[in-house]
Amino acid sequence: MDELAKLKDIKPPVNIDTHLQELAIYVGAGFGLLLLAIAVVLIYLLIFKKRRRRKKLSPKELALKALKELNYSNTKDAVYNFSVNAQKLANSEQQEQLQEILKSLEKYKYKKEVDSLSGSDVNRMKEFIGKLRI
Repeated sequence: MDELAKLKDIKPPVNIDTHLQELAIYVGAGFGLLLLAIAVVLIYLLIFKKRRRRKKLSPKELALKALKELNYSNTKDAVYNFSVNAQKLANSEQQEQLQEILKSLEKYKYKKEVDSLSGSDVNRMKEFIGKLRI
């Protein structure tokens, strides 16, 4: 019987005064935060997909871009890049003009030390690049 005396009674459930209005505030705030989080995630995904969906440039577009960004102060690179990329873009009508330009540019190739590009060569290259279309 001593053991039974040591046992304590189970306490009844505690009654917490929670009004329905307080509960509605917390549920509404939680729902609002959830909607805000979903909106932020959707906006991020739309921006990320838009960046990822950027059009990849075709080889001809890359060649035209490289031609437009030629650095004429670096003679050997300019002549090499012009000869490689212009041949990709020149149509049959432009081939003759391209061959003339390339022939005049040969003096800048195959040498260890070369002079800077002459103004007439630079102008001819720029005119040819301006006429190119994809």
